[in-house]
Parts: sequence; C-alpha cells; structure tokens
Amino acid sequence: MDLDQLIEEKLGGISMYQVGLVLVVSLLPFGTGFMSQTSVFFSAVPEYRCTVPPLDDPNIYPDMSEENITELLIPPGEPCYRYDYNLSRCNGDGDLSCLDNPEPGTMECDQGYTYDNTYYKETTVSEWDLICGRTTLDSLANSMYFVGVFVGSFLVGPMMDWFGRKLSMLILCIALIITGLGVAFSPTYEVYIAMRVLTAMSGIPCFVAYYTYVSEISDKKSRSIVGMYAQMATAFSHTVLPGLAYFLRDWRNLCICVSLLNLPYVLIFFFIPRSPRWLLTNGHDDEAKKTISRYAKSKKVELNDDDWDLVVKTEMENIRASAGEKKYFLTDLYRPPLMRIVSLNVIYIWFVVSMVFYGLTLNVGTLVGDPYVNAAINGFVEIIGYLLFLASARFLGMRLTSSLSYFLGGVCCLTTMLLVEFSGGDAAMLEASRWVAIMGKLFASMSFAVVYQYTAELYPTVTRGTAMSMGSMSARIGSIIMPFTLQIQQEIPWLTQTIFGTLAIIAGATSLMLPETSKADMMTSVDQAENFYRENMKTIAKLWGKTDIYHSKHDDEEKEKKSDELTAYELDYNEGEVYQHTSKL
Repeated sequence: MDLDQLIEEKLGGISMYQVGLVLVVSLLPFGTGFMSQTSVFFSAVPEYRCTVPPLDDPNIYPDMSEENITELLIPPGEPCYRYDYNLSRCNGDGDLSCLDNPEPGTMECDQGYTYDNTYYKETTVSEWDLICGRTTLDSLANSMYFVGVFVGSFLVGPMMDWFGRKLSMLILCIALIITGLGVAFSPTYEVYIAMRVLTAMSGIPCFVAYYTYVSEISDKKSRSIVGMYAQMATAFSHTVLPGLAYFLRDWRNLCICVSLLNLPYVLIFFFIPRSPRWLLTNGHDDEAKKTISRYAKSKKVELNDDDWDLVVKTEMENIRASAGEKKYFLTDLYRPPLMRIVSLNVIYIWFVVSMVFYGLTLNVGTLVGDPYVNAAINGFVEIIGYLLFLASARFLGMRLTSSLSYFLGGVCCLTTMLLVEFSGGDAAMLEASRWVAIMGKLFASMSFAVVYQYTAELYPTVTRGTAMSMGSMSARIGSIIMPFTLQIQQEIPWLTQTIFGTLAIIAGATSLMLPETSKADMMTSVDQAENFYRENMKTIAKLWGKTDIYHSKHDDEEKEKKSDELTAYELDYNEGEVYQHTSKL
C-alpha cells in the first residue's frame, strides 16, 4: 500500500484539513503572480513629446495648450523630433515670432522629453527615457527578467529536494520580498535590471514550489483540480494587479506594494506542515505520520499503525527500486525515431505559447482604451481560458484542443493586425481590434494550460520529467526573445502580430501530428511510448518507415531484470505521481 492508496482507500480521500491547507497557502501565488506581471506597468510608455522650453513653461506662455505645442513644434507622428526653431528667441507674453521660419527642418529632442501623466505618474520608461533611440534598453530589461526565470527554474528543483517544499517556499518568498524592494529602490537602470533578474529567480520558482506543495498534499483524484486551482489563483492575481496599479500610478510604489504582499506567507509558514511525501522520501517517518494523522482526524477516522507501517515499507521499496533505474537525459528523447518527432514538436509549441502569451500580455498597453481596464480584462480571460480548456479537453480530446487553441489564437493575432493596419483611424475598427486581441490572450491562456498536461501525457514516466524540463527551457527562450519581437512594431507596425499569428497557426497544424492521449493510460517505458506513437501516428510512422514494434536495448534489459509483479506495482505507483513530475517544472 502506498501513500495514495492509504489516503483514498483507508482515509476516504481528500479531507477538509487538506482543502484548508490548499486555500491558506494560496495566498502565496498572489504575490508571485503580481510580480510576474508588473512589467505591464513598469514598462508602460506614456504619450510623450520633446520638451520645448520656454514654450511649454506655463509661467512664460500661459496661453499655450498641449495641443498648440504639439501642432506648432512636433512633426506629426514623430514624437522623438521637433521642428528646428531657435527657441532661445522666444521671449514669452504670447510672442511667437521665434517660430517664423516657414519651412523648418526637424531635429532630435535636445532638451529631454515631456510625458503625459493621464494614466501614469512615473514608469521606468519615463524615469530613464527608454524611448526613441533607447527603446532597446527597455526590451533588454524585460528579456533579462525571463533570463532570471530560466536560471531560477533550474535552481528550484534541487532546492526543493534538499530543503523541502515548505522551507523552499519560505526562502524564495523572503528572497522575493528583498529583491522586490531592491527593484523599487534601484538608483540606476543598471541596478534595476540586476534586481529584476534576481526577482525573477525568486518569483516564478516560488510559484513552482507552491504548486508542488499543494499537489503533494492532495490525494490522487484531486491533483488535477488543485493544479488548475493554483493556475487560476495566479490568473486572479493578474486580474487584481491593474486595480493596484490604478491607485498607485508610480512604478516604485507599485513594486513596494507587490513585494510586501508576500509577507503573509512568512506568518503562515509556522502553521502549515511539511509535505508528507517529501518527509517519507527523506526518512522523516514520524513527522509524516503526524501530518497524515491530521488528515485522518479531519475525516473523523483513525490512522491504523499497521497500515502506516505498510505505507512506509512500500515507499522505501519504491525509493530503492527507482535508485537502480537508468537515468534518462535530454538526448534520450531523440533516440527513438517517433519520440524524436514528438520532441521536436513539443519544443516548438512550448516556444510559441510562451512568446505569444507574454507578448500579448506586455502588448496590452498599445490597445485603444484605458490601459488599466484592458489589463484587468486581459487577466480575467486567463481564468476563462483555463475553464475552456477543461471543457474542450473533455469533449474534443487533447490533440484537437491543443490545435484549436493555437489556431484560434493565431487567427486573432492576424485579425488584430489587419484591423489596425486598415483602420485609417476609424474608432470602430480600433475598438474591434482591442477585443480581438483580448480574445487572442484567452486562447493563448488556453494553450498554456493544455501544453503542460499534454506534454505530461505524451511521454512515459521514465522520461516525463526530462520532457517537461525540455519544454520549459524552450518556453523561456520564447519569452526571452519576445520583448525584441514587440519592439519591431515601433518600426513596422504590422510585423509583430503577424509573427505571433503565423507561428501560432503553424503550431496549431503541428499539434495535429501528435497522438491523442486523453483516453490512453499513462505510459511507463520508452518501448511502450514508441509503440503508442506508432499506433496513433500511423501516417508519420509510414513516412519514416517505422512500422515495426520498437524495442530499446535498455528496456529489454530491464524486462529481464524485473519481475512481472514489481513492474505492475511500479506502473500503478508511477501513474499516481504524474502530477508531481509536472509540478516540479
């Protein structure tokens, strides 16, 4: 009897105590979710123009309105330039004789920039003038944030294994608070970038530790629901963040607020137990028993000592059995011919979903209308996207759900581009482009939900963790490139959305090449997976000439070593751990 069987068969499934733990610890993803989306407001670009003293000084030219200044001194559509008037001749009192040149040339802003404060009091862009020839610096800041995520994703796994899930959450939470405050008080742009990288190394890994913890304290049947709840909690924080940004308006104040929102977990830490699965794995049987006893007490049943001893024995046997297994590496995903095709496909769809999802998130500031309202709606549709995934996967299966989510997201990106490109300033077409872009974010959220579960189902237990890591690395590369892809639209307005849309539609097509997994059992060996691909990817198998049953040398050796009884037992145990493999990434 393993731990899952004990909880389901002897204790009656998930208890209210476990549900309470999931809800209480869910305070943590609010802080991490806030921080991951702050770039929307940190990097917001207010309307701007060249500063043109003394004409924009109300004490010298009190009758000059903003519209007058823009019309007289700023070339249409070129806020980085002003007309080449000799402004030192402007004496005030309404005298505009200094602007008597009938055909002035243009010149770059020589007195700095003036920013509109209708929506933002201060952003990193306005504070450090990350506009005109310095826009690449803003893209670099956002790109480096995802570099931090990339690095943190590698560090969080060993940290959780060494220190446990609970302590890892505390360490990362405190690190997030400290680095977040460091961002808020950054004196220079260079310090800001460095602190943002450190924040990213703490924030997303903190969510990963949280996801792993709530998955491990749940029973087998509830893990998928708990995992989806964890994602929805983050999506809810994305919806709430624009409200905080609206009231604070200044990026430094917003960063301080978001950082301090992680403090409640520091208090919660002292009242929650450690993961019983981690405790068992690391030899803390007595402490694990106390936690499981609380589960039992909440269900009004008593934990039987004999049952517990059997669980400890079984878990130890599993640890010893897994210790002797072959360790699979990234290259092993490309040795079997059909798994190689699946892996290349998985790399591509992870790359695309991350680029499009975060691209549409950061691009919300370019949509017509109130940026805070747009950002709130953009966050709310993530929740709808997750719910739509659950419904669609149930009736259409994973393959069609994946394909449709990418395809529809790509169509929305291309439609947005066409509406903006041919609007000619028409308000109705621009408003339509706004809502189509938000629909694109909905389908991108749906794609992100499906790619996690689909990848976990596509691979056998022995390579599942490696495959998820591969997908996660590919996603980080997509998000690192994304800010520079967004920057392209400043020079070629139609190109960014065209790139997003084209890549997504191709991903929708390549998803159809993958096998359907929704009604299949979880696979355990490479042999089993390769033969599953052969049966469910018949066209691809014929094209590659791989129609015979596949046998790997290692799996043949393993079959000779292990008894049928042990293999059947490990199959049942590994199926129960699929969500743990997924959550670690």
